[in-house]
Amino acid sequence: MLQRTMDQTDSHTRIISTLTRLRLEWQEATNGASLLETDGKIGLVLADLINGFGLDVNDQCQILGNDLFLELKDFLYAP
Repeated sequence: MLQRTMDQTDSHTRIISTLTRLRLEWQEATNGASLLETDGKIGLVLADLINGFGLDVNDQCQILGNDLFLELKDFLYAP
């Protein structure tokens, strides 16, 4: 059986931690309502994920596509 290397273990732990933190934040934002029944903006979910994983701007742009990347940039950083 293959064992995880230290980098794989660190990545796995980081993924679990990030997704758990995001779920807790979403549950708090919905006051504990079912996340399956909660309407949401998928663009913001993607923004939470890329920010949670600490992806750089080039990776963010690749994942989101140029249009959504610019739209989110304007939305998130608007005064």
